[in-house]
Amino acid sequence: MEKKIASSRVLVSLYSRIYHEVVHNEIKLAAITASDRVLNIGCGGIPFTALLIAKFTGARVWAVDNDQNAVNVARKCIAAQNMDNLISVLNYDGRDPFPYDFDVALVALQAEPKQEILDSLIAKGGNEARLVFRSPRSEVAHQYDRLPSRPLFNRRIDQKQATFDCSVLYANL
Repeated sequence: MEKKIASSRVLVSLYSRIYHEVVHNEIKLAAITASDRVLNIGCGGIPFTALLIAKFTGARVWAVDNDQNAVNVARKCIAAQNMDNLISVLNYDGRDPFPYDFDVALVALQAEPKQEILDSLIAKGGNEARLVFRSPRSEVAHQYDRLPSRPLFNRRIDQKQATFDCSVLYANL
């Protein structure tokens, strides 16, 4: 089903509406602008976060996933949306050092292990990077890897999603 949706401009646009508020909140939280280079870890087959960040801000985005099948579908999705000029999709594990410089990283709820991902992002992005993680709701927290406990995140913004209730920002670490 994801493959069929991914190749349809209309279906992706309709389906992405549930993420508009989430992504707007994360753009505000991380102060993302068109001049930022954004890394989206755990993009999945339909990279809603990457698509919406590029659409709303004009920022350059790398959408990455460690599942090659998801990457293949995501590439078709990006092409169908005519967003190849702003979004590149790569097969990559968030624990590994990212090969390009970035200003902001957004980490999907499903991405894990979060502490190792955070450590890798800090090592590459340094103190200037703004790192956003989605925090699971308490009733489903057992299904997801926990947010890193150190360093402490700087700010949070509430979200109205079934699986996560806020996004948190690690910055100036």
